[in-house]
Amino acid sequence: MEPIGSDFFARSAPSYERSFWGPKPGNSRGIVRQRRVQSFPTSMEIEDPCTLGLQQGLIEGGFLRDMEKHGQRVTRPWRFVKFEQTDDATYPVTVTLEKMGGVIETKNAAGAPEYRIEPTGELKVVRTKYLVGCDGGRSPVRKHMEEHHGVVFESMGLVDTLWAALDCIVETDFPDVRKIAAIHSASHGALYIFPRENNEKGEPIIRCYTQVNYLGGSKSKESAFTARDTITSDMVMQAIKEIAHPYNFEFKGVEWFTCYPIGQRLVTRYSLPPAVAENGRPRQGHRVFLAGDACHTHSPKAGQGMNTAIIDAQALSWRINLVEKGLADHDTLLSTYHEERWATGKQLIDFDEEYSALFSGEIPKSQPQLAKLSKEQLEEHFVEVQRRNAGFTTGAGVKYKDNVLNFRDPAPLGLSQPVTQRLEPGARLLPAWATRFNSTRPVRMIHEIQFTAPGGFRLYVLAGDLAANKTKLDGLVAHLQSPRSFLQRFRPNSKAHHLAHGPYHVRPEPLNSGLANGFSTEVNPFFHMLLIVRQSRYRFELEDVAHLGPLRALVYADDVEAGGDRIGDEDGDESVGGMHRKYGLEQGGVVVVRPDGYVGAVVGLEDHAAIERYFDGFLRGAPGQAARM
Repeated sequence: MEPIGSDFFARSAPSYERSFWGPKPGNSRGIVRQRRVQSFPTSMEIEDPCTLGLQQGLIEGGFLRDMEKHGQRVTRPWRFVKFEQTDDATYPVTVTLEKMGGVIETKNAAGAPEYRIEPTGELKVVRTKYLVGCDGGRSPVRKHMEEHHGVVFESMGLVDTLWAALDCIVETDFPDVRKIAAIHSASHGALYIFPRENNEKGEPIIRCYTQVNYLGGSKSKESAFTARDTITSDMVMQAIKEIAHPYNFEFKGVEWFTCYPIGQRLVTRYSLPPAVAENGRPRQGHRVFLAGDACHTHSPKAGQGMNTAIIDAQALSWRINLVEKGLADHDTLLSTYHEERWATGKQLIDFDEEYSALFSGEIPKSQPQLAKLSKEQLEEHFVEVQRRNAGFTTGAGVKYKDNVLNFRDPAPLGLSQPVTQRLEPGARLLPAWATRFNSTRPVRMIHEIQFTAPGGFRLYVLAGDLAANKTKLDGLVAHLQSPRSFLQRFRPNSKAHHLAHGPYHVRPEPLNSGLANGFSTEVNPFFHMLLIVRQSRYRFELEDVAHLGPLRALVYADDVEAGGDRIGDEDGDESVGGMHRKYGLEQGGVVVVRPDGYVGAVVGLEDHAAIERYFDGFLRGAPGQAARM
C-alpha cells in the first residue's frame, strides 16, 4: 500500500525553483528577473526539494480515499450546532448536529458563482470522547468556544491591500511560468505565479495571486473590504497583463477565482483546559480542540496555511493515539498540543504579517526599521523572508520549546550537560543514510518507521564500535530487558492489536524479512529500537549482535552517510561513521525521537535512568507494573 503522498506527487506540478522579478532600472516600463534560487535550501535536506502545486479539492480527495482504505468514512452533510461537556467519564462531549440539504448555486454582484446549502431542521446528538474543530477560518466550533468558553480569535494585524487568486490556463512568453515567480512592478502592484496540476483536459494550470488595488497605476483609496465584491476575473486578468509587461499573457480559460483582503488572526486556545463548569463540577480538560484555519488565518500566497493545518492535525493525532492506546497520561500529553502548536501559529502569523506587507510593497507595521533599507536591501530581505517560508510549509524549520517532550537542557533528566551539540531536542531529526543490514539496502533512516506504524517512539541507538562499547551496550540491553525498563512497563491496551499485523496496518519492510530468533520481532512496537553500528556492512555479522536482545530486530551499518572515515578501498569502507559524526555521537549514544519525527532527548549509551525519566514524564504504566528506577 503506497503512502498517501505518492498520489499527490504524481498528480501535482513540482517547482524546484523560485524566481524574483522587479521593475526595469530607470524609467522604462516593464519587469526584469533579478534572482533565481532553489525552491528549498540544500541545508534543509528535503528529500524532494520542490514545492508541489495541487488544488485543495484533490488533496482532500486523496485523504478521503486513504481513509476508506483503512475502513473509515466521512459522514456528510451535517452542520455543527453546539457542544456541551458532561460528567460522563467515557464520552464527556455531547455534540448537536443538523442535517443539511443539497447545494444551491447563485451568483454574487460581480457575476461569480456562489454556493450555499440550507438546513433541513433534522438534528442529531452524538456523544464522543473528543471534538476537533478543523472547520476553517469561520469555524462554528471556535465560535461556540468564543461564546461559551472565553476563547478569543484575536486580530494580529491587517494589510489594507486587496488580492485576487485566479486559477487559469495561459499561453505566454513569460519564461518562468512553470516556476514559482514573485513579481513586483513599478506602479501596477505585485503578482505571484504558482504552477499547478493539469486540468481534466491535460492543460497546465497556474495560480496567479494578483494585487488588484493598483489597477489604475496607483493604490486605490477604497477600503479593501469594500472593494472585494466589485472585482471581476476580467479585471484581474488585465492587472496580470499590466504587472507582467512586456510579457504577454493570453488567457485560455479560468478554473477558479476569488478576491480577498489580507488579515492575520490567531485563537488564544487550541484546546480547552480543565475548568469548573457552570454547575460547579470539574470539567475535563483537553477534550475539545481546534486545528488548522480554525486556529489561524492569514494570506494564502505562501502555501503555509494547509500545510501548517495538516501538521496541526498530525500533532494532535499522535497524542490522542497514545492516550487512547493506554500509554500516555491524558492531561500531561494533550496539554502540550496547545503549548507547541500555538507558539508555532504565532510564529506563522508574525511571518505572514511581514511577508504580506513586503509582497504588497508595504513596510511591516511591526518592523518600521525596514523603511531605512535601500531598495536593493529591501529586495534582498524579501528573498530571505520568502525562503524562510519553507520552514512552515514543510515543518522542517519548526522548533518547539522545552517541555515534558523536549529537553535541550538535560538537567531534568539527571544529566549535567548535553551529550551533543549537533542534534537539537524540539527540532526535526536530521536526515541520515545507513545500510539496512538484513537486505544490504541503503535507506534514509527517517523513513524506516513510517507514521502509519503504531504511532510510537523511535530510539536510534548509535552503537559506535561494537568491541569498544561492549560493556555499555551489554548494560543497556540488560536494563531494557529488566522489568524497570520503559519497554516492559509501558504496554498498550488491546486497541493496539486490532489490525491485520497486530499494531501495524502493513508490516514494515525492515521487519518483513523472514528472519527468526528475534531478528525481525520488536519487543514493544511502540518503541522502535534501531541499532546503528559504526562499521562497514561487510565487516560484521548478525551473530555479532545476536546477544543484544531488543536491539537486534532493526540493525543498520553506518557506512553510506557522507562525511565518514575512509578506512579502505573495499565496498562499504568509503565513508564509515558518517551518521555518528553528523549527529555528534562518534562514541555512541541514544537519540529519542517522538512519533512526529522531532528529537525529544539525546543521552549516552549508559544513561538508562535519563531515558526512564524522559518517558515517565508523560507516559503511564499498566496497573501492577514495576515502578521506574
